Amino acid sequence: MFLHVSDEAQIKLTPYIERKAVIILDLDDGVGRYSKMGVCSLDTSFRLLLLDQLQDKSDFNLSLDSDIGSIYIKDYSKRYLDEEMTLEVDPRLQVFKLKSPSGVLDGNVPIVDLRPE
Repeated sequence: MFLHVSDEAQIKLTPYIERKAVIILDLDDGVGRYSKMGVCSLDTSFRLLLLDQLQDKSDFNLSLDSDIGSIYIKDYSKRYLDEEMTLEVDPRLQVFKLKSPSGVLDGNVPIVDLRPE
Protein backbone atom coordinates (compact mmCIF):
# COMPACT_ATOMS: atom_id res chain seq x y z
CA MET A 1 0.00 0.00 0.00
CA PHE A 2 1.39 3.40 -1.01
CA LEU A 3 0.16 6.94 -0.43
CA HIS A 4 1.15 9.36 -3.16
CA VAL A 5 1.42 12.90 -1.81
CA SER A 6 1.05 15.51 -4.54
CA ASP A 7 3.59 18.31 -4.86
CA GLU A 8 1.06 20.85 -3.58
CA ALA A 9 0.25 18.67 -0.56
CA GLN A 10 3.95 18.23 0.15
CA ILE A 11 4.41 22.00 0.15
CA LYS A 12 1.58 22.39 2.69
CA LEU A 13 3.06 19.64 4.89
CA THR A 14 6.70 20.81 4.66
CA PRO A 15 6.64 22.97 7.84
CA TYR A 16 5.48 19.93 9.86
CA ILE A 17 7.92 17.55 8.20
CA GLU A 18 10.81 19.95 8.90
CA ARG A 19 9.85 19.96 12.58
CA LYS A 20 9.89 16.12 12.62
CA ALA A 21 6.17 15.77 13.29
CA VAL A 22 4.74 12.26 13.19
CA ILE A 23 2.02 12.23 10.54
CA ILE A 24 -1.02 10.03 11.03
CA LEU A 25 -3.86 9.39 8.60
CA ASP A 26 -6.63 8.86 11.13
CA LEU A 27 -9.97 7.26 10.34
CA ASP A 28 -12.20 9.50 12.49
CA ASP A 29 -14.30 6.72 13.99
CA GLY A 30 -14.30 7.68 17.67
CA VAL A 31 -11.77 4.99 18.59
CA GLY A 32 -8.49 5.82 20.31
CA ARG A 33 -6.78 8.32 22.53
CA TYR A 34 -7.00 11.25 20.09
CA SER A 35 -10.64 10.83 19.05
CA LYS A 36 -13.32 12.77 20.89
CA MET A 37 -16.15 11.34 18.81
CA GLY A 38 -16.65 9.54 15.57
CA VAL A 39 -18.54 10.77 12.59
CA CYS A 40 -22.09 9.44 12.76
CA SER A 41 -22.92 9.44 9.09
CA LEU A 42 -22.57 7.28 6.05
CA ASP A 43 -19.43 9.18 5.03
CA THR A 44 -15.93 7.90 5.69
CA SER A 45 -13.97 10.67 7.36
CA PHE A 46 -10.20 10.95 7.70
CA ARG A 47 -7.97 13.50 9.41
CA LEU A 48 -4.25 14.17 9.33
CA LEU A 49 -3.04 14.15 12.93
CA LEU A 50 0.31 15.64 13.86
CA LEU A 51 2.13 14.31 16.92
CA ASP A 52 5.60 14.90 18.25
CA GLN A 53 8.05 12.02 18.50
CA LEU A 54 7.28 11.35 22.20
CA GLN A 55 3.49 11.26 22.01
CA ASP A 56 1.74 7.90 22.16
CA LYS A 57 0.89 6.55 18.73
CA SER A 58 0.06 3.00 19.86
CA ASP A 59 -3.46 3.22 18.37
CA PHE A 60 -1.82 3.56 14.96
CA ASN A 61 -0.09 0.22 14.56
CA LEU A 62 0.41 0.13 10.80
CA SER A 63 2.36 2.45 8.55
CA LEU A 64 1.97 3.33 4.91
CA ASP A 65 4.87 4.18 2.66
CA SER A 66 4.48 7.57 1.03
CA ASP A 67 6.38 10.22 -0.90
CA ILE A 68 7.13 11.94 2.43
CA GLY A 69 8.03 8.87 4.53
CA SER A 70 5.98 6.70 6.84
CA ILE A 71 2.41 7.73 7.62
CA TYR A 72 0.70 5.82 10.41
CA ILE A 73 -2.84 4.43 10.36
CA LYS A 74 -5.07 2.19 12.50
CA ASP A 75 -4.58 -1.29 11.04
CA TYR A 76 -8.30 -1.87 10.46
CA SER A 77 -8.70 1.40 8.54
CA LYS A 78 -6.80 -0.10 5.61
CA ARG A 79 -10.05 -1.81 4.55
CA TYR A 80 -11.16 1.61 3.29
CA LEU A 81 -7.95 2.22 1.34
CA ASP A 82 -6.91 0.96 -2.07
CA GLU A 83 -3.37 -0.22 -2.80
CA GLU A 84 -2.64 3.15 -4.44
CA MET A 85 -3.99 6.22 -2.67
CA THR A 86 -3.34 9.92 -3.32
CA LEU A 87 -3.38 12.87 -0.96
CA GLU A 88 -3.73 16.09 -2.90
CA VAL A 89 -4.90 19.67 -2.47
CA ASP A 90 -8.25 20.66 -3.93
CA PRO A 91 -7.29 23.65 -6.11
CA ARG A 92 -10.56 25.49 -5.52
CA LEU A 93 -11.02 24.98 -1.77
CA GLN A 94 -7.34 24.52 -0.77
CA VAL A 95 -8.18 21.52 1.45
CA PHE A 96 -6.63 18.07 1.41
CA LYS A 97 -8.45 15.40 -0.57
CA LEU A 98 -7.89 11.64 -0.22
CA LYS A 99 -8.59 9.63 -3.35
CA SER A 100 -7.80 6.45 -5.23
CA PRO A 101 -8.35 5.21 -8.78
CA SER A 102 -11.85 4.25 -7.55
CA GLY A 103 -12.74 7.85 -6.70
CA VAL A 104 -12.64 10.38 -3.86
CA LEU A 105 -12.70 8.76 -0.43
CA ASP A 106 -12.72 12.03 1.56
CA GLY A 107 -12.92 15.48 -0.02
CA ASN A 108 -11.96 17.40 3.13
CA VAL A 109 -9.14 15.94 5.23
CA PRO A 110 -8.28 18.47 7.95
CA ILE A 111 -4.94 18.80 9.72
CA VAL A 112 -5.23 18.47 13.49
CA ASP A 113 -2.02 19.50 15.27
CA LEU A 114 -1.91 17.69 18.62
CA ARG A 115 1.69 18.49 19.47
CA PRO A 116 2.22 20.17 22.83
CA GLU A 117 3.14 23.82 22.62
